[in-house]
Amino acid sequence: MFTTKIRAAATMALAATAALAVAGFAQAAPLQPHAADPNDVQVVTTDGNSSLVHTIRHGDGTWQSFGRIGNYDGVSGLTSTLVNGEENIFFQHSTAKGKMLAHLVRHADGTWNMDASTPALPAGTTVDNLAVTTVSNQINLVRRSGNDVQLSTLGADGVWSAWSAVPTDGRALRGLSAAASQENDYLNVVELTADGKTVVEYVRNGDGTWTAGNATPSDPNGYGVATEVSAAMVGQDLQVAAVEIDRTFPEVFHTVLHHNTNAWDPFRQLVGAVGVSYGSPAHVAITNAPNAFLPTLQLVYTTSDGDMYHTIRDYNGNWQPLGNVENAAGNVTAGQVSIAGQNF
Repeated sequence: MFTTKIRAAATMALAATAALAVAGFAQAAPLQPHAADPNDVQVVTTDGNSSLVHTIRHGDGTWQSFGRIGNYDGVSGLTSTLVNGEENIFFQHSTAKGKMLAHLVRHADGTWNMDASTPALPAGTTVDNLAVTTVSNQINLVRRSGNDVQLSTLGADGVWSAWSAVPTDGRALRGLSAAASQENDYLNVVELTADGKTVVEYVRNGDGTWTAGNATPSDPNGYGVATEVSAAMVGQDLQVAAVEIDRTFPEVFHTVLHHNTNAWDPFRQLVGAVGVSYGSPAHVAITNAPNAFLPTLQLVYTTSDGDMYHTIRDYNGNWQPLGNVENAAGNVTAGQVSIAGQNF
């Protein structure tokens, strides 16, 4: 197990990418090449303590240079979804008026709306986690405030629905994520219990009813304690990644919930699949990513010292080598991270 930073770039193959030479930051700008290509995935991360930066991994494996998209203090709950070529980014941040939700939209032509609408929060409410996905071209935003989990959807008329309850079965929580079952128009919400030991999936059916929770241990060996989760629907199977403290070492773990059996694979360490671990993982994000007509998963994680790494899980379960995103997109001090692939 490697827990120290390794920067031997010559020995690292960035997953299916061609490295770009980058000097400093590019401002986030309109009319980037292939801005609405459905094979793109878009990545947003915090850079230090007071800004957000954005990049695109194109379908041919090249990366756009990081672009700064604004200065925000106290960012938390960073999450994003991509639909019809437009990325929608949500987070909570500190303002002179207190904590507020923000919603940024990167349009298909590369221009930005920095003040898109958000659902109103109940008075005095702050957010511990946010998770967003798209079901039938409708944005579904889930928030956790303590042990209270609520859902709001953005209608075609541009109006957010009233917050409605997402089940928790009375569990105390520390994290959540959301994914969409595109073929069946279902919303999947994945919750992480407060002790970091259990991951639970709930499904919201098309009629608004919720299934019973489907739980699995975050580490079947009982050693790991998960600190956060990220979920994505890849084909018809739900995949979940987690950052876990395995004894004293942070690692990225991964599992699949199979649609045909409704059974979970055991969570397994990513290092066992890719053969190496770089840095000390702090945050992780995954998304579906179309590859011809074969569903694939793309994963990014950031480390405690600000690096970012990327890999792809092919439709057959094989993982590509980890690669350093900064070698391709520019230097950042990465923290919270979200990655979004096209929803169809």
